[in-house]
Amino acid sequence: MNVMPTYKQKKIRVFLPFFFMLFFCAIEHPCQATPLLLDRLEASINTSLILLSDVNRFRETLALRAQLDPLFAGTPIAAQGEKTLSADIVDFLINEKMIAQQFSVTDSDVEQEINSIQSNNKIDRTRLRSALQEQGFSFEDYFELIRASASKRNLIDRDIRARVSISDEDVKNYFYNHFTPKTGVPLAYHVKLISVSPKSYKTPAAAKEAAHKARQDLQKGEAFEEVAKRLSDDASASSGGDLGVLTDDQMSAAIRGELKKLRIGQTSGVLVGPGGSFFILKLADVKSSETERFEKMKEEIRNQLAAAEYQHQISLWLQRQRQKSFIHKTGEPSITGVAVTP
Repeated sequence: MNVMPTYKQKKIRVFLPFFFMLFFCAIEHPCQATPLLLDRLEASINTSLILLSDVNRFRETLALRAQLDPLFAGTPIAAQGEKTLSADIVDFLINEKMIAQQFSVTDSDVEQEINSIQSNNKIDRTRLRSALQEQGFSFEDYFELIRASASKRNLIDRDIRARVSISDEDVKNYFYNHFTPKTGVPLAYHVKLISVSPKSYKTPAAAKEAAHKARQDLQKGEAFEEVAKRLSDDASASSGGDLGVLTDDQMSAAIRGELKKLRIGQTSGVLVGPGGSFFILKLADVKSSETERFEKMKEEIRNQLAAAEYQHQISLWLQRQRQKSFIHKTGEPSITGVAVTP
């Protein structure tokens, strides 16, 4: 039964703003009783608090979080499990609070999601509670993790997804940079060239100016082939600068060295060749006998690159939020930004 992606009774937490420790004394021996710590403030983020009990509950529900939280897998905490330092958990919860403040989820929203889960699994609320209890979790914990997970999915859908794009060139670059070097398989390069020779211009300075004009046009978005046809004086100009597919031994040392610095689809800057000529290279593609292997692996690579880029974009989003939030960890100086109202 999959009860993954708590109606919560609102908890009343009694605390003092600056001394967030509560103590009870034994009634029988009020003068000799040892103070008992009930809870403690660990951190605050804008108007939200993170308590010692939140950290403890985090540890107790790690397995449940692993099933629900879309941003938990692949984190150091997921790898370390119960051995995770409390300070790392506090940082994770600070990030979670920031997301919740920007993408709030109501009790009604959570109820709708849980009802959908129940419907998909053909179970009622009683059986859901029973299934959670068998795993050692309370419905309240489940409810709150569903809420946090929904906030994170909203962040991904509304702010992150549009920023993540993995092109075919990205996938190929990763494959040829990470897999083929280990096999020693020779590579062939599909190369395009724009060449500007001083012999075609009145002065070397004029040739250099033309070469940099070609580079500027490329940076503005003009197609490499069109710029080559207009400005290149190489024999390949009529075909848009296409030199075809070349192996290492078919290229000059100058071209070979610069070409291997490029990623597929990337264009070089203005380079100076023998005799003072100027040239611009484009690596259009890379080919090898590993094509069949690449076809089998490309979707796996694409997913791997996308997951890494999602983590990167989320990290950037959290950094921006921290810059405009008020964050305080117990025992540390406060980090003050522009407070965000949840």
